[in-house]
Amino acid sequence: MMGRYDTREVAMALSEYEQKMLEQLEAQLRDEDPKLAESFQPARQVSLKRLVLGVFIIVAGLGVLVAAVAFSLSWLGIIGFVVMLGGAMYTFSGPIGSISANSGSTQPSGDPKASFMSRQEEMWNRRREQDGR
Repeated sequence: MMGRYDTREVAMALSEYEQKMLEQLEAQLRDEDPKLAESFQPARQVSLKRLVLGVFIIVAGLGVLVAAVAFSLSWLGIIGFVVMLGGAMYTFSGPIGSISANSGSTQPSGDPKASFMSRQEEMWNRRREQDGR
């Protein structure tokens, strides 16, 4: 079975010694190579509300830009471009949630250790299923 697992299941699957060793390995990975540890973060997506509002701002900026070209007002064109840039920045910056495997909705990204543990458990279960053929 693929999907997101409860961290309590992970705790039951590993002995206390194994849990401590895994936590030490995670801490060591974060210390030695933070970029690699960050790459293990779950997939992210922009919230729908931010996306819709950002696209609206971009379209408004584009309208100002077109009006500036129509009336030959370069200062208005610069303002339109800045509004478009602001809309793009608003859309793709700010709070981002992780994609939940069960619901597909956005949730605030929580403890990176929990998501790392979840992926490790998924890999462990896949290996066990392949060996048990």
